[in-house]
Amino acid sequence: MKMEYYYTTTRNGHQLVDFYDPESKTLDIRSNGLYPSNVLSNLCSNGFRFDGMICGSMEGFLQSLKQKDKDKQRQICSMKGGNARKHSVTSWQTDQIVWWKGVAIDRQGKEYQSLLRRAYQAMFDQSERFRAALMSTRGITLIHSSGEENPYKTILSKNEFCQILMEMRDKYDKRDKHLEKKKRMFVDMDNVLVDFESGLAQVSEDIKKEYEGRLDEIPGLFGLMKPMPGAIEAMHELQKHYDLFILSTAPWKNPSAWSDKVVWVTKYLDDVFHKRIVITHRKDLCQGDYLIDDRGKNGTSDFAGEWIEFGSEKFPDWKSVLVYLVS
Repeated sequence: MKMEYYYTTTRNGHQLVDFYDPESKTLDIRSNGLYPSNVLSNLCSNGFRFDGMICGSMEGFLQSLKQKDKDKQRQICSMKGGNARKHSVTSWQTDQIVWWKGVAIDRQGKEYQSLLRRAYQAMFDQSERFRAALMSTRGITLIHSSGEENPYKTILSKNEFCQILMEMRDKYDKRDKHLEKKKRMFVDMDNVLVDFESGLAQVSEDIKKEYEGRLDEIPGLFGLMKPMPGAIEAMHELQKHYDLFILSTAPWKNPSAWSDKVVWVTKYLDDVFHKRIVITHRKDLCQGDYLIDDRGKNGTSDFAGEWIEFGSEKFPDWKSVLVYLVS
C-alpha cells in the first residue's frame, strides 16, 4: 500500500510521521504518528474510569488484564501507555485466560469482546481528546500496521482494535437521533441505587447517637454506602433502552453528601452516569418519562411522568423493575 508521509518535529526533537493515504482513505494508527493517529493509539494517555478502576491509558487497561492479582492489576491499569507496556507478560497465552477484577475470562470468548467494547466506550465518553480525534476520521478506514494479527498471541489484535474504533465512530453519528427516540428516565439514589443501611452499619454507635433523628446529616455517610442488590447490572441494562439520569436529593445541612454522591457514582457507575447527575429538592421540575424513586417526597409525587415506586408491592426490587421497563 502506498502511503504519504508528512513530517514534523516535537519539542523534544522526536520525529513524528503521518501515515495517511489520501487515495485509499486509510489512516495508520501509530503512537509516533501525527494527530489524530497518535491520539488514537492505545499508548496515548487518554485517562478514564471503568468499572470503578482508574485507567491511565487504554494500554494500561489492556496490560492489566494479564494480571490475576487484583493489586497488581490496579497498579498497571493506572499507568500511562509506555510504562504499562513494560509490564507486558505472555504467561496468559498458555490457557488463553485473562482477568478482570478477580474474574477469569476466556480471551477468545464473547464476554471478553464485550469487556473490550465497554472499556473503549468508557474512554470515548470520558476523554474529549480521544472522542474528537476519532470523530475527525469520519469516512476514513483505520488500520494498525504495527499491530499483531494473531489474537492468540496478543491481548488485542490489530483487526479487533480497528473494528472497535470504527464501529464506535460510526454509531456516534447516529447517537443524537437515537437518543431522541429513547424515553428519558431519572433514577433516585438513596435506597434505590444505594443501600442506606449499609452506610449506617459502618458508623459507630456514638456517632449515631449524636445524630439521632437526623442520621442523613452524618458527614461522609453517603460515601460508605454499598449498591442495592442488582442495581449496577440493572443500570447497564436500562442504559441500552433509555436516556438515563440520576435525580437525587442531598441533605441541606450535610455538604459532604453532595460530593459523596458524585464520588459514589464515579466509583460504581461512571460508565453509565458520567456527567448525568441532577441534585435537587424539586424533582417535579425535571421533565422526563419515568422516575424510579422509593418515596414521594421532594416533588416525586408531582413528577409529570410515570413514577416507578421502588420497594413497593408492584416494584419490590430491581428484577421487577426490569421486567416492567425492558421486557
